[in-house]
Amino acid sequence: MTRLDLHDLLLLKEIFTARSISAAVNQVGLSQPAISIRLGHLRRHFGDPLFVRTSGGMMPTPFLESLLPHIDQAVLLLNTQGNPYRSFDPAESTRRFRLGLSHIGQLVMLPELMGTLRGIAPAIKIDALDLDELTANLLESGKLDLAIGYATDLQTGFYQQRLFTESYVCIVRTDHPRIAGSLTRSQYLEEAHLALDAPGTGHTRLEKTLFEQGIERNVTLRVPSYLGLEAIITATDLLAIVPGRLGRTLARQGKVQALNLPFEIAPYEIRQYWHERYHQDAGNSWLRRHIFEHLSNLPETFPHV
Repeated sequence: MTRLDLHDLLLLKEIFTARSISAAVNQVGLSQPAISIRLGHLRRHFGDPLFVRTSGGMMPTPFLESLLPHIDQAVLLLNTQGNPYRSFDPAESTRRFRLGLSHIGQLVMLPELMGTLRGIAPAIKIDALDLDELTANLLESGKLDLAIGYATDLQTGFYQQRLFTESYVCIVRTDHPRIAGSLTRSQYLEEAHLALDAPGTGHTRLEKTLFEQGIERNVTLRVPSYLGLEAIITATDLLAIVPGRLGRTLARQGKVQALNLPFEIAPYEIRQYWHERYHQDAGNSWLRRHIFEHLSNLPETFPHV
């Protein structure tokens, strides 16, 4: 092996990022045996192991660590098309994308997204991961391609794009003995409530707003997510504040009614986030564009009537 090309440099970067040959497969577009063979050629070319196996994964040798800044410079010079491994063809790609979504996003956005992907990218795969305090690190390392939701801590080093505006509604069971069709402030304060207890999510903003307005709920049930929410609401007289699109989705079955809140809570924006390291990645760029085209500027949410 006498010459290196862009693929060789990118291969080293991806193994370094993923700390694993197998984890680099989806990004590089080569099989694991092919990556191992190519890495063997690179080791002979440089006369250095380049990576060693540790309890933390494939770690770079001191020689490769000294080489990485120069590799980054070379990639910037050689990668003039912004197309790291090859052009991305959604109709043929088998790439696995990893999306960070809130539980609400998994309930509301993911089904719609998968429906739109089925016809144009039938072989790609999607892994949905929860948004949490590790989201920023996962995006930076490439273990997460995109994060979609409401986030305030993804700033330096991240791109973001507005998708749509979301607002809140209150849901109760359709045959609630005291509430039907509308909700007054006194009713809201007198009833028992279900609340989401999920620090680090956009729902923290709601709790802060309620506190600032002096609205004290009688919270008799706290849950870590809204999975299984419909079953709880239909089996009790509890009220719950949820994002409007989730409320509308639950109300379609007829067992839940979604009502206007009897007080003002400012709407908020749902955005997609990605790290600057993957801004030029062809597959990442295509997925971002597809999501924006199908989820951006959705109409405002209104209560079910």
